[in-house]
Amino acid sequence: MVNNSATTHLKSKKTRTKPTRFILACLIAVAVGLLMVRSLHVPMLQAQQHQSYHQALNSAASDIAHFIESRKAEVRLLADLPQLGTMNWQTIQPLLTTRLNAKHQDFEKFVLALPNGNFYSSVTGNPRQQGLVTQNDADPYSPKITLSERDYWRVVLHNNLEHQQITYVSNPMISYSSGVKQIMIASSIHHQGNVVGLLGGSISWDRITQLIDQISPEATIDASMENHKTRFMLVSKDGNYWYHWNPKKVIRKQTDQGAHNNPQGRPSALLFNILAEESEALKSLGRNMVAGKHGHTQLTLDGRAKEVFYMPIQNTNYSLAQVVDSSEYKTLTRQFNVYLLVALIASMMVYLFLVYLIPKEEGS
Repeated sequence: MVNNSATTHLKSKKTRTKPTRFILACLIAVAVGLLMVRSLHVPMLQAQQHQSYHQALNSAASDIAHFIESRKAEVRLLADLPQLGTMNWQTIQPLLTTRLNAKHQDFEKFVLALPNGNFYSSVTGNPRQQGLVTQNDADPYSPKITLSERDYWRVVLHNNLEHQQITYVSNPMISYSSGVKQIMIASSIHHQGNVVGLLGGSISWDRITQLIDQISPEATIDASMENHKTRFMLVSKDGNYWYHWNPKKVIRKQTDQGAHNNPQGRPSALLFNILAEESEALKSLGRNMVAGKHGHTQLTLDGRAKEVFYMPIQNTNYSLAQVVDSSEYKTLTRQFNVYLLVALIASMMVYLFLVYLIPKEEGS
């Protein structure tokens, strides 16, 4: 009798164990399946996120390239007008003033430069010196300002010994005549096959800022670097910052103690260069940008991990970089991991419920 009772109890225990083992096997199968799904989908999500940021950067670079190309075409067309070939400022000034009034949202001013480096400006000039820009336009004897130190004057005019048609986008600078931060789009002026001068149309830093803000409203200028997730920086071919989310890194006048004027009688400009950064990772990024490369890298800024996408802006001397918090960059992957974790926890709860329920049913 005792043996029969023991045998019955053993069979009952085995009967209860079989469903439990089956449910546990199902749970393990679900867990393994979720891990396999993760191993397959996480790389796909990462590639999708990478492609998304790359496309956003490419769109931004294309918009800036289109803007610059349009301004280059406008300056080129103006430089090819017969009136420009005369280099007669009295004739040319009204034409440029009319054009500037029509395009004031894009151009800050126009300049007309001579082979000796002297120049006229649509916003200023010394009336006692035929309208040429001088260090003090109110003084009839003031020394003339020369563009001989400007890269665009050397490329388009001074070193253009073969009299080619050249349209050039300059490095960032502080304007001699208006004092604003700018880049200059300069185009050679020809008369009877010879280069006789250059026409320059300046684009202010404020206009570039507006353009980037339109591309990405999140890329707001903020020195604290804490109030936005996406940031841009625009670097010239020499590595100088033309646009940066931190305005302290953009070219500006030197106004601190010990500042001095340049040979043109204007305050010297402070340039900030990515190749001179303390961070070796930033320097490496800068070398790639200056070389015209495009790609993606990871680095640390202000103690926070960042993802940086960069590419050159076609037909200019500039390169654009988009900086994103690594946490933002990995959003899709993080969300997917949360979904898998929720599914795994739900499976475990179902398992525990069934394990608790089976003995109840058998007992009843």
